[in-house]
Amino acid sequence: MTASKKSPAAVNDPQTFAERLAALESIVKSMESGELPLESALTAYTEGMQLLQACQASLQQAEQTVMILNQQQQLTPFEAN
Repeated sequence: MTASKKSPAAVNDPQTFAERLAALESIVKSMESGELPLESALTAYTEGMQLLQACQASLQQAEQTVMILNQQQQLTPFEAN
């Protein structure tokens, strides 16, 4: 068995990519407001980093899927009208 490189948030988190991204955007806005106390800002930062890692893992997995499909020639080039 190989060790997983996913963060704990990515392993047990049923959220979709869009939900994680929205949560990350919300954290960024609250931190940018400058109204969070230090402890809350540190907690938000930690949560934000976990969400960022989960989003990056999802994007990497999607990229790998596209590459595999492309190698299997199951994708056709997009032609704009």
